[in-house]
Amino acid sequence: MTRALLVAAATATLVISACSSDGDDDSFGSGRPTEVQPPGSSELAITPTEPETSPTGTPGESQASEPATPATSAAPIAPLREPTVSWLEIGSFDQPVDVAARAASGEIYVVEQPGRVVAVTDRSTNVVLDISDLTEARGEQGLLGLAFHPTDDLAFVNFTDDAGDTVVAEFAIDPVTGLFDRDTYREVLTIDQPYRNHNGGQLAFGPDQLLYIGVGDGGSGGDPERHALDLSSRLGKILRIDPTADGEQPFTVPPDNPFVDDIGADPAIWAFGLRNPWRFSFDPVTGDLWIGDVGQGNFEEINRSPAFERRDAARRVNFGWSAFEGFERFNGDQPTDGAVDPLFVYDHSDGRCSVTGGVVARGGAVADLAGWYLFGDYCTGQIWALDPSAPPSEPRVIEIARLDELVAITSGPAGDIYAVSNGGIVARLIEG
Repeated sequence: MTRALLVAAATATLVISACSSDGDDDSFGSGRPTEVQPPGSSELAITPTEPETSPTGTPGESQASEPATPATSAAPIAPLREPTVSWLEIGSFDQPVDVAARAASGEIYVVEQPGRVVAVTDRSTNVVLDISDLTEARGEQGLLGLAFHPTDDLAFVNFTDDAGDTVVAEFAIDPVTGLFDRDTYREVLTIDQPYRNHNGGQLAFGPDQLLYIGVGDGGSGGDPERHALDLSSRLGKILRIDPTADGEQPFTVPPDNPFVDDIGADPAIWAFGLRNPWRFSFDPVTGDLWIGDVGQGNFEEINRSPAFERRDAARRVNFGWSAFEGFERFNGDQPTDGAVDPLFVYDHSDGRCSVTGGVVARGGAVADLAGWYLFGDYCTGQIWALDPSAPPSEPRVIEIARLDELVAITSGPAGDIYAVSNGGIVARLIEG
């Protein structure tokens, strides 16, 4: 199929920034039609390996049937008010990559890539987990994600082990001290990683209280082993599991997962066709799933998959990689059937290189952020706000701040928005 192209350029108005602006760029958010190239074309040459530039990444032929069209969530009719923000540093950490909130305590927890989890309050910080003996921060490897069970005193971490393979592990949490009990360590899921990059790392419990796991396509460059559209592989996917053990199995496959009855497909797969879904999140109001999927050499993309009654966002959805990069045809030997368009795409001009997915702001200290989707770029540190009420053909995106080496934008228990720099800073967005 031919993908619709985003013709209008996004607005790149600088509201406030932590460093000097590079200026507006007319190609930001725009796409140009290109001819579909045959396999082996020089314009589609695959680079065997890629430089490891950031934790977000900058590398089978089984194909699903046409995905069900998700119902459209209600969206604001009027354009959102333009926010004006700055950021306030809440602490300095060792290569932080994420912030997770634990509703039971009201605390936020900073994930440090070398293998530590640090609880943060207004008055103190406390290391609650140290697995630096199990992982190492090397390029895109290390401790990459954290999620708390919505009802039980359990935490789940996503890290790469000494062999570079993905491990999702469970720990019990002391309900009084908040410490993770190392003695309760239990491996829930492991995935062999053929290369050192594109490990994904995001963990999130959805509105259905099941665990969603973001997994990259296995690495190198150009999806060389064609994992992303191969339904027998967990690479290049979002998985959905119940982390409760099922007999001798370390987790339970939900019976309504979309590929449970498909011969040859991995039943844990929820969505596919992703390159490196480094950061994704659920809108806490609508249940829509938002994914920042790291691009190859030219384009970065934001995907939005609407929910139906706050459920089933992205169920059986094919996000197109590696048949497409952004709106453009990429690997000509990969099938295009059922691939859905990104909501928004930006290119690599002016030093941009790797999308950092974020969150839809709901509540929090900055009232004018409400309803905006916040995301950014690792290389430039730009943080943007995207108005979901604007039509995809006329995207409304504004720059609101900058933070070098931006690797995560997430929300806390009260809806406050946090931005994370792998260089060490964790900041909270405030009125400014």
